[in-house]
Amino acid sequence: MTSRGKTTVFPLTIEPLPPPRPSSFETMKEFNDIRLKEFVDKRSDESAVDVLYAQFAPPNPPKTSSRFNSQDAEITVISSDNVLFRLHKMNVQVTSGNLIRLNKLETNDFLTLVEPAEVLEILFEFLYPDFETDLERLEFDALLSVAEAAEKYGVFYAMSHCTFCLRKHSSSHPAELLRFAVRYRKERMLAELTPALLDMELDEIINILPPTAFGEFCLFRDKWMKVLLKSTALIIETSIEHDQNKNYPCSKDPQTQVARRLKTFFDNAIAKPSLLLNPERLSETFSQLEAILVGNGCAWCKDAFETFKESILDEVKNLPQNFAVELY
Repeated sequence: MTSRGKTTVFPLTIEPLPPPRPSSFETMKEFNDIRLKEFVDKRSDESAVDVLYAQFAPPNPPKTSSRFNSQDAEITVISSDNVLFRLHKMNVQVTSGNLIRLNKLETNDFLTLVEPAEVLEILFEFLYPDFETDLERLEFDALLSVAEAAEKYGVFYAMSHCTFCLRKHSSSHPAELLRFAVRYRKERMLAELTPALLDMELDEIINILPPTAFGEFCLFRDKWMKVLLKSTALIIETSIEHDQNKNYPCSKDPQTQVARRLKTFFDNAIAKPSLLLNPERLSETFSQLEAILVGNGCAWCKDAFETFKESILDEVKNLPQNFAVELY
């Protein structure tokens, strides 16, 4: 400020620096951090302190994989649970199509992935020829996680190896494999899962297949359901006259009559339409039924069963055995 040629200088007020960010519960108490007071007022239980410490505590230092820790590696991958993997860029370029392309890696780059270390540990074995990877020892969930990571990052050899091993779980985890096949456009795997598709309810399949594929599957399934309906008509036709006639030998043991035995077959086929899809399984079922009907001593039951058997087999052999569709 200037007055009659003289300059008056006012001293500046210097505010003190704020305290450093607390890194532990004790430090927050020492600085009387307002966040601590507000938090404890809202939640007075002892667990509030643990939650607060977890929010403000410094992160744990990363660990380094004992198998992928080469000092001359150019790329460092960080897993979701803070484990470091040091990889050679040449190996990544040769064996993985998307890991570098998706992340635009340069020399000495760090890459953070969303997969945990237990998944990456197995996946990165496929980047080096001196590793012998045994996927068959894995549980299904772990194998599926590795397979999804292989597809995501384009690890070529892992993709084919994982797909081969996943096929062995088609009977125990059909829905998960169907979602995997659709998501990554595995048309051959989808065709191999045709029995599982036939046995699933439509309201479940509609949430898995894309709209176009679902429409084609409905047409495919309709052909098989028509065979089941025809088998029902044959059962009714064979039972009307036969069951009312008490002169047949089988009337002494009604449970062995052809209509009752074929009804059991039909009920099983409704519950699992894939029963008709497997020729060996279908032939085995018919052999068991034939043995029962021969044992009841009724020639009429035997002839009716032969008619039913030939009709169903003729229908089934003309149907498509696999659901083939293009996945977009």
